[in-house]
Amino acid sequence: MKKCIVIGGGIAGLTAAAYLVKEGIQITVLESSPKLGGRAYSFIDQKTNRQIDNGQHILMGCYTDTIKFLNLVGAQGNFIYQKRLEVNFLKPGNKIVCLKSFPVFYPLNLLIALLNFNVLSIKEKISSLGFMMKSPFTSHQKLIDKNVKEWLEENKQSENLISSLWEMIAVGALNTNIEKASAMMFREILMKIFFSGNFSSTIILPKEDLSKSYVNNAKNFIEKNGGEIRLSSTVDEIVFDGDKVKRIKINGEAFNDFDFIISAVPFNSILKFIPEGFFEKNISFDYSSILNIHIWLKKNPLEGTFYGLINSPIHWIFNKQDHLNLVISDADYLMNKSAEELSEMCKTELIKYLEIDASEIQYYKILKEKRATFIPSNNIIYSRPKSKTKIKNLFLAGDWTDTGYPSTIESATKSGRIASELVINS
Repeated sequence: MKKCIVIGGGIAGLTAAAYLVKEGIQITVLESSPKLGGRAYSFIDQKTNRQIDNGQHILMGCYTDTIKFLNLVGAQGNFIYQKRLEVNFLKPGNKIVCLKSFPVFYPLNLLIALLNFNVLSIKEKISSLGFMMKSPFTSHQKLIDKNVKEWLEENKQSENLISSLWEMIAVGALNTNIEKASAMMFREILMKIFFSGNFSSTIILPKEDLSKSYVNNAKNFIEKNGGEIRLSSTVDEIVFDGDKVKRIKINGEAFNDFDFIISAVPFNSILKFIPEGFFEKNISFDYSSILNIHIWLKKNPLEGTFYGLINSPIHWIFNKQDHLNLVISDADYLMNKSAEELSEMCKTELIKYLEIDASEIQYYKILKEKRATFIPSNNIIYSRPKSKTKIKNLFLAGDWTDTGYPSTIESATKSGRIASELVINS
C-alpha cells in the first residue's frame, strides 16, 4: 500500500487527502495549527458567541473541481445553489438593481440579463455585449502584456461601465485592482463564467459557517476511510537525498515512513524547506488583502442573501440573518487604518446605502487578511510552478501553483486533485 504525507490542512491539502484515501492510499495530514481549513475557516466570536467565518467565500457553477470535492466528501447539501444567475446590487438610498438571468435558453438568458441591467445606459449595454461577444476570439498573444484596464479601455468600455460591471467582476474574482491584474487571466474568468453553460454563471453559497459547510465533512471522510489527521504538527525540516525526500522532521521527531509527500502549504512556507534551485524559474509573489467586517444591527434591513454595492468602497454585503458580513477586496489601502476609522467608514456606507440610523449598529468585528491572495499579474501567471517537481516523491498543491485560475477555492481544489493524481499514477 502506498503511503503519502500531506503537509497542510487547508482546502488544497484536504482535497488531495480525500482523493488519495478514496483510492486506498494510506495518508497522514499534518497541520501546524490546531484547526483545519487554512484561510477558509470559522471561529467563535467571544462577544456574541457566534461562529463566524474569517472570510466570506463565493463559489460559482463553473467551479467544477470544488463541486466534485464537495460531492466526494458528502458536503454538497451544505450549500445553496442558484437555478439561474441572480445578483442584487445596491445603490444609495436602498435602491436595488438586479442582474438576473431569464428563464430562456442559454446564452440568450445572459444577454437579456445584461440588457436589463439598469445601472447601464443603452449605449453601455450594447458596448458590454459587443465586448463579451468579441472576448472568445481575442488571441492569447494580443493580451499577453495587457492589464485588465488597458484591455477594457481598448474596447471602448466607458468609465461607468467599467466601475459598475467589469470592475465588480474583476476585483471580486481576482482580488486586485484592474491596473495590476492580467487581462489574460480576466478573459479566462469571463470564459468560465459566461461561456461554459448556464450553470457556470450561477452563484453557490454556504448555508452555514465554513467549518460546518466543508471542513467537518472532509475531516470525517478522510478519517472514515483510514486517513490520519494530526493537528498542531509542525514540519521542522525536509531532508533530501539526491532527487528524493529521505525523511522529514515533525515537532523535532524524524519520520521516514512514507512513499510520497504532497506539500499543500503557502508559497512562503515551502521556501523554508526546499533546496536552492528547486524552482526552474525565479518566482516572487505579490499579495493583496481582503477586509471582512461583521456587523450586528438591532434590526436587519435586508432580505436577500447577498448584495453588491455600486461605487462604494464596500464591495459585497452577505446577509447572515443575525448580522451582516461586509467584504472589501483589494483592501491594501485600508490595512493600516484603525478599528475606529474602519467602523466609521462602514457606518457611513451603511447609512448611505441602507438608510439605517447610526444607533442601529451594535457591534463590529473586523478581520484583516493581509496576504489573502496573490496578485495575478502578467509577471506571475506565466511562471507559477507545476505540481510535479524535480524531486521524484514530492508534489506541490496550493492555489498558487499553475492551475490556470486565480487565487480561489477552485484553484486550491484543482491543485489538490492534480497532486493526488500524480501520487496515484506514480
